[in-house]
Amino acid sequence: MSKDHIEESDHVDPLWERYEISIQEMLSGLDRAASVLHNAQVPGRLSQIARQVDVWVTGTVIKQEISIAVECKRRQRPVDVQIIDAFIGKLLDIGADRGVIYSYSGFSDGANMRAHAPQSPGVLAVALETPQIVKDLNGAPGYPADLLVQDVPPHWIEDLDRERFRFFLETGDSPKFSL
Repeated sequence: MSKDHIEESDHVDPLWERYEISIQEMLSGLDRAASVLHNAQVPGRLSQIARQVDVWVTGTVIKQEISIAVECKRRQRPVDVQIIDAFIGKLLDIGADRGVIYSYSGFSDGANMRAHAPQSPGVLAVALETPQIVKDLNGAPGYPADLLVQDVPPHWIEDLDRERFRFFLETGDSPKFSL
């Protein structure tokens, strides 16, 4: 298991994997015609080896086939510039048209600058962090509810099944006591 993941357990359904699957399911709902695969092996054009991609999205836009590589970082600390550099390298290797990197804990200033630099191949950095104004208002009209972030989950979250984990992500309520 990678050091990038918070969970270091032998559970069949660890927290980091549920995080990836939740993002895959969210993206699947955005375009029903697109192919949205979790844990895809994509051939590297430059490295000549299979590269693991957390979520691989392919679809057609104005009769053009596009591909989007999505990385999901469930870490305790913000993603740093080295992670963004590695992601950009992966995008170039697999020939993805775009890249999206989701981070549960945000991004360092350097990582944000690198992701949005003109030399980067179409990288979108999405910090799953709820803006303070939205927290103060307990939600805001038009703000995507699936991007609202809860506080760091309690240790018992690993014991939840998929449905209860999704409930926790969507509502922030403690599903251990409410389901």
